[in-house]
Amino acid sequence: MFYAKVIGNVVSTIKYKGLIGKKLQIIQPINLSTGKKVGSPIIAVDTTDAGIGDYVGYEDGMEATWPFEGNDVPTDATIVSIIEKVNVYK
Repeated sequence: MFYAKVIGNVVSTIKYKGLIGKKLQIIQPINLSTGKKVGSPIIAVDTTDAGIGDYVGYEDGMEATWPFEGNDVPTDATIVSIIEKVNVYK
């Protein structure tokens, strides 16, 4: 699992049939322990109803399709959790 912050959403009037009814979010990957950005923002399918400003866990690659078992959902990234609290021990 990777971590990111939701920084925006995507509005699309025409979607692939497997994405109809699914929310798309713009997420900025981060290092969870430092909060610093890692790489460029990406678009992810949201399975958790996360909002802008939420910290989330996401999967990419083949694992991104697992929450949609039996559905035809073309995705490279899927938000699978909302992070409420992080404890960092040094």
